[in-house]
Amino acid sequence: MTIEDPNTFLFEFDVFCRSYDYVSDAHKLKLFPATLKGATLRWFMGLGSDSIRTWSDMKEFFLSKYQDYCRTRDLREEVFRMTQKEDESLEDYVEAFHYNLQRSKHIDLYHEILKTIFIIGMKDACFDTLNLLGKRDIYQEPFVEIIKLCLRFSRGSSKGRSTI
Repeated sequence: MTIEDPNTFLFEFDVFCRSYDYVSDAHKLKLFPATLKGATLRWFMGLGSDSIRTWSDMKEFFLSKYQDYCRTRDLREEVFRMTQKEDESLEDYVEAFHYNLQRSKHIDLYHEILKTIFIIGMKDACFDTLNLLGKRDIYQEPFVEIIKLCLRFSRGSSKGRSTI
């Protein structure tokens, strides 16, 4: 399911195996199909009998199949829900925004959309300050220039320990 994390599933499976002293690859490979359901079980049963030889192979196949499937939607939504925290500097907000954008694999979004998402998530005080520094409505600036202005202001105000 898209709400399940495949890494967590594998971790919990490993804990389960250890609790019954099933630590060898052979034990894990034998037990693993019994923990799968629905489409995941069908996927597993469709694998060739020679495609998986070790538990490491199984984990690699499983993660390559389900990691992106389960995370992409949540990560994309995370970008759209981003807001600057009350004690977060503009520089930290810019860094978090870029980090979440990279993880979401949607870095090719149109810059006008990115600009809107970024500005909507920004604290009002920061927005007002950037408008003053930019000497006009920052909505009129390209996204890249807004980011540069945020970094320039944040680095300049960090000497005074401002979180704006």
